[in-house]
Amino acid sequence: MKHWLKILAPLFLFSLPWLLGGMLVGSYPGYKVYEYVWKDAGFCTSCHVHDYATVGWQQSSHAKLTTCHDCHHQPLHEYVRETFVLITKNPKFPKDLDHVPYIPNDLCEACHISGNRDMSTVTGPLSGEDVAKLPKVDKLLLHKIHLEKKTKLKLLKEVFLEEKDRGGSEPIIPTRVMGEERSITCSDCHGGPANRGHNFSAADLACVRCHDDKHKSKIGKQFGCRNCHFQDFLIPADR
Repeated sequence: MKHWLKILAPLFLFSLPWLLGGMLVGSYPGYKVYEYVWKDAGFCTSCHVHDYATVGWQQSSHAKLTTCHDCHHQPLHEYVRETFVLITKNPKFPKDLDHVPYIPNDLCEACHISGNRDMSTVTGPLSGEDVAKLPKVDKLLLHKIHLEKKTKLKLLKEVFLEEKDRGGSEPIIPTRVMGEERSITCSDCHGGPANRGHNFSAADLACVRCHDDKHKSKIGKQFGCRNCHFQDFLIPADR
């Protein structure tokens, strides 16, 4: 054992500076690769050429504040699987999607709900101080009311998958498919066929999925829901 130590010790001492030097030289490009993969939306959009998502995201306020990874979380092995599928099957989007990307409330709440929230996965350019300045929807009148309500409508992703299983296509007008009672989610109003998801602005089609037109006149059909009710989603709940 001592014999081997006498042989290996000089080799180790000789190679140590080179190992340390290699680590130092390689750390910067390694970090830049990591930064590009996890903090730059260009990594995703270079492959994912959607019919709507990239343009919708780029035209939204989120384009300057977030990256794809802020909202779309998946384990690393999924990237390997997706690469294999892309090479072997050459899927066409969105008709060949075998799942529907879905953003759960807790990801939205990281930035848009008051109180202490888990922001460990937020990689975009926003700092914690910047996020604290964003409007908190649980403090805004109609947002707060909707967050406290329940619905029996199925999630839009479930409606989409059921339609796909029947050989149909993505419904353009959200349908009232009923299921078990659940809380209203952010994506009920800010996602799905009503606005193709990545634009994020709630569309009138999201409103009529739950609400019947109670107006006796044609004002609803003429001007839409948001023309009158939009400001109620932005005024403080305690006003």
